[in-house]
Amino acid sequence: MTEKTPVGGSADPEEERRIGVGGTALGLGTRAGRAQALRDAVDAVTAWSHHVLGDGLPDFASFPYEQVVGYYQQVGKAASAGELVALLRGARLGVACAGRARPWASPDAWLFDTWLPLTFTDRPMSYVSYAGNDVLSIAEWDSDGSPAATERADDLLTAVLLADLVVRETDALAAGGDDRQRARTTAVWQALGRLPEYAPLALADRAPLDAVRAALGDAAGDPATAALRAVAAIRAAAPAVLLRAVEVALLPVTTLHDERMFVRSIQLFERLFARVARSLTFAVEAVRADRPADAAAFLETATTRLTGATSPLYRILTTMPPESFAVIRDHTHGASAIQSRPYQLVEAASAKRSCETHSPEKGPLFTLDSTLQEAFLARAGGWPTEDARRLEEAMRALDAGWRGMKRTHWGVTMKIIGRVPGTGGTAGADYLKAAADMALFPQLAEV
Repeated sequence: MTEKTPVGGSADPEEERRIGVGGTALGLGTRAGRAQALRDAVDAVTAWSHHVLGDGLPDFASFPYEQVVGYYQQVGKAASAGELVALLRGARLGVACAGRARPWASPDAWLFDTWLPLTFTDRPMSYVSYAGNDVLSIAEWDSDGSPAATERADDLLTAVLLADLVVRETDALAAGGDDRQRARTTAVWQALGRLPEYAPLALADRAPLDAVRAALGDAAGDPATAALRAVAAIRAAAPAVLLRAVEVALLPVTTLHDERMFVRSIQLFERLFARVARSLTFAVEAVRADRPADAAAFLETATTRLTGATSPLYRILTTMPPESFAVIRDHTHGASAIQSRPYQLVEAASAKRSCETHSPEKGPLFTLDSTLQEAFLARAGGWPTEDARRLEEAMRALDAGWRGMKRTHWGVTMKIIGRVPGTGGTAGADYLKAAADMALFPQLAEV
């Protein structure tokens, strides 16, 4: 078996030994250890495939995720061994040809079918696959589709993603992280303490999160212990299949510690975008049914969570060293946030935009029967003034929150990468600055 050189290290031996911000991730191990991890993964996938494609039942829950993910996290997808990738491709093809690919049969079958292609390291890379967005949608498997059930599932997913980030950054600090690592870890703890502001349904008992905030505010406090206790409470509230999905959705391309944070941050922002997009579609339905108060409530909830998450989540991202992001960019060509489907849906569901054009980098554009702006303008005149005013104010507040988030994104981008072109073919920071000036509901000024 051939082991490639892991991607993401520095030419400086001292840098290679650094753990955490600006260095490698915990658990990288030795060359011999990585070779053993490859053998373990190949042997485990081979044994599982023989069982499933032989006389055994298609037990997707027993797939050796731990061995495969463990190997990928040690070497990075960019340096993954071709024989393992070929074996994983063959396993998926074999299951399909044997007539046992029924992803809708159970959450375990669905997770296997959705996750396995993420290990193939295809080029050019897709933002959706890089972030593992489709895998994480398993959070809504048991949801009945109602707004309340969907919000609860999404809040819990947000909490589990953040919990994983807390553990990784806390462990890196304990391993001897420097001042930059302490700043990163503190930012993550602060985001955990503020979780009720943007994922209030994640925990019924908020006492563990209150303890984190208290520890951070006390010079003699122990925020690390409080944060890990909160992590335990979050994980105890999550179903096993969700915990597994979050674990396997972290398939970094490099061995950089910073990329782990970057991927988790992307996933957290995707949950935020999805929440806003869903609120907009629910609001459109409510407006078309002449229920303006319900539409306003959907938008008010989305705005509260958007504004609550923007500051703590972007504060984590600002701890990314520019040199780390440069390495990540070199190995993720084609993966750009402009491809985010929830982000696109937010702007498509809010108002019609005559200047919108198709872009291969973005992927297909959404086509909707109605947008919130057009539905509101068509029906607001027939509602009680108080209801119309409340919905208009909710739309304006969401617009302000969304543009504020984009302005923050622009500022973070300027700090980390400056004015270099974006990975999706955009002008980079200049594109983001122009996007931040675009209103969600441009015709509201005419009401």
